[in-house]
Amino acid sequence: MKRANIVTIGDLFGGKSRYRCGPARPGFHWEPPQIAQFIVDLEDAARESHDEEDVSQERLYLGVITVSPPKSGLSMLLDGQQRLVLIAMFLAFARDRMPTNRERNRLDRVLVRRAWNRPPEARLRLSPEDHAWFGHFILPPGATTRLPHSAPLGSPRELLLAARFMEHAFANYDLHELRSIVDFLLHHTAVCRSLADARQPVLPAVPALPAPAPQRSAWNDNDPVPAPAPVSAPAARYRVAAE
Repeated sequence: MKRANIVTIGDLFGGKSRYRCGPARPGFHWEPPQIAQFIVDLEDAARESHDEEDVSQERLYLGVITVSPPKSGLSMLLDGQQRLVLIAMFLAFARDRMPTNRERNRLDRVLVRRAWNRPPEARLRLSPEDHAWFGHFILPPGATTRLPHSAPLGSPRELLLAARFMEHAFANYDLHELRSIVDFLLHHTAVCRSLADARQPVLPAVPALPAPAPQRSAWNDNDPVPAPAPVSAPAARYRVAAE
């Protein structure tokens, strides 16, 4: 595998790939303003692409995520947790609102790796204190339609807030729009996957170039709000999430 490469969300969560957040990593901490911006960027990019006749290169770029080199498909997630949690949550909400088993199963395979003679395994496993809630209220089929009214004692408040915000957003989608956004997210939204040693500090893996569109900026999990960030050379053909 290359030290850094551009991958779509569908490829990021495809094949044998699984990502784990170690116990030393901070948990999910984005608040509604960041969540809202993420969803708005995705919705706007999907709608603009749908309105254009030729959008083969019109893609949304969500910045760099840093992972350890995979072992049998399993990587430690060193940077990018906030974005991947929201992506997984969005796909779980979409799965639970699709009308056919075929569509629901297709999205479930993006969230959970299922193989013969092996127990199901979450593609994205959060830190222990977060994953107990995430694995109960988000990952199982149908779980997002049964969200708790309040966070159970000791559970992460931020994840429930994000799920409630997501619930509100999905109430406004009709089926055609939802299918369009999901297709765009899986096949026309990308990240730069950068490999790093899990024992070393996270460092840029590729030379940085100015962002291709001045009015847009890359996502950075460590920023309190989306802020300008360099975009790697292979990402030049991708649009970047809006400020």
